[in-house]
Order: sequence, then C-alpha cells, then structure tokens
Amino acid sequence: MSIGTETFLAIVAGGSLRKAGEQLNITQSTVSLRLKNLESELGCVLIDRRRGERMIELTPAGKAYLQFAEKMRDISQGMEIEEYAGGSLKIGAVDSVHVFLLPPLFRAMLTRRPTVRLVLETHQSWQIQELIEHRYLDAGFAISVKRSPNIAVEPLLSEEYFLMRLPRDGEDKKKTVHPSDLDPREELHINWGSGYMLWHDQIWNPLETAHIQLDTVACITRLLFRPEQWAIVASSVKDHYGDRYLFQRLSSPPPPRVCYRMTHRHPRLSARKSLQILKEAIDEVFPAPGRCVR
Repeated sequence: MSIGTETFLAIVAGGSLRKAGEQLNITQSTVSLRLKNLESELGCVLIDRRRGERMIELTPAGKAYLQFAEKMRDISQGMEIEEYAGGSLKIGAVDSVHVFLLPPLFRAMLTRRPTVRLVLETHQSWQIQELIEHRYLDAGFAISVKRSPNIAVEPLLSEEYFLMRLPRDGEDKKKTVHPSDLDPREELHINWGSGYMLWHDQIWNPLETAHIQLDTVACITRLLFRPEQWAIVASSVKDHYGDRYLFQRLSSPPPPRVCYRMTHRHPRLSARKSLQILKEAIDEVFPAPGRCVR
C-alpha cells in the first residue's frame, strides 16, 4: 500500500489532518503534502478541506477511493510473512489499562500458536471508539463507551479503587480511610471517568481541590514525595506496585472501574482469525467467573 493511501486512510480514521499526523507520527504539513501528491497522482480532489472547518469531508471521488483504499489495506495486512501465521492485530487501550491490566494478555498472545503480530497504541477512550469505528484499530480496551451500531462492546472486568500514599512508619495498610479525612490540596488527581468524577465532586469542591491534575499513573510515582500527598488508583495499580507504596481501602469508595473490550461488528477479513485468537487468550487470562471486582 502506498504512503499516500496510508495517509489518506489515517485522515479518514482521525477525522482531521492533525489527528492523522499524530497517528502517523509526522507533522500536519507532511500529511497535507502527502494528500496533495496523492490527489495530483489520481487527478481528483479526495477531501474537501474548507478553511476554518475542524473536520474533513470526503468528496464523491474520496468516498469511491476510500472503498478501494480499504480493500488495499486489507490485502496488504493480510500478506503477513509466514512467521505470523495468525495474522496481525492493531490494539488500542488507555494508558493505565495497557500498563497495568493487559500485559498478562499480551504475554499469552506472544506464546500462542499460530503467532499473531501485535501493534499496540495508547489513546483516550473516545479516540479508541472512533478508530475502531473506522477500522483503523482491530480491538480496543477502554473505560468509557458510547453506544454505536457498528461496535460490539463487552465488559472485560471491573476493579475497585484504593488510596495510594507513601509508606508511613506504623501505618496499618489494612486501615480503612474515610475520604473526608484526606486533604484535597494534597491530591495527585487523575480523572478516571464520569462515574468517578461524580463521586469525587460530591466529596470535594471541584473549585477548591487538587493543585495538580495528571493523566498517567507514572506521573503519580514521580510526584509523590511527601507523606501528606495521596492519589486514588485502580486495584491493578496496587497489584503492580505492591509494598513500594501504602495502599488502603476507602470507607466510601467510588464505583468500580469497568474496562470494556471493543471490536468492530464487521472487522477486516484479514483480522478475523487474529481476533478469534485474541478472544481465546482473553478467556484464558480473564476467565468469565473472574471478570468481577478485583
């Protein structure tokens, strides 16, 4: 598949030249140049780029070329080297799910036969859903979803939240802490989704809390340097760090965090075998009876 066609598909998947650049790890001007070269080669305009408009719109020629480009992509991705007899999968997940929940699944995939080539990408939940909608991603793992007729959604598992702090001498890790006993000015805050934020804002005034807001757990570990500081994290984070930090239950905890698995209802033909292997690995690593609050 040509670089111009790859760029065109990334623009359609992302809905803008800027997002296409982020997906391909190139500048927006490079995306624009590649698209211009492709249109010159084809002798027609594929995308209506109206000045001031944030989102792109396909021209009739662009809609026709999209069907051809998607077929070329399927053929290209289906022509895997024999080493990857199970095909390939492009999987997207939010950062905390990629880092703390899915490694056992990916290890299981790497040891299965036939072998599946994995391409892992990190996105926000809403981006994952958009990219699956356009079949840029084959599967996704997100913590919030919206209903779509084109996307199949299944809860993978749910997790409790825990209070995370630096270890304290004599502090009982089995002690249950009431949220109102925590100083909101000392919070290292992560937005874990709408349900979590509804709980959070009922306890602490959103206008007076959290001197800092973060988007990854890795930032917490770098900024947690005083005993007074605290954060709230999912149980998979607790399982990962163990005794390196003090983890305690909350007496009035937020609702559990649910991780959802998403796939397109009509996936790429070349991805169907790989998706079946992924499903088998999920059933092995996350047995149905265990898909509950951890």
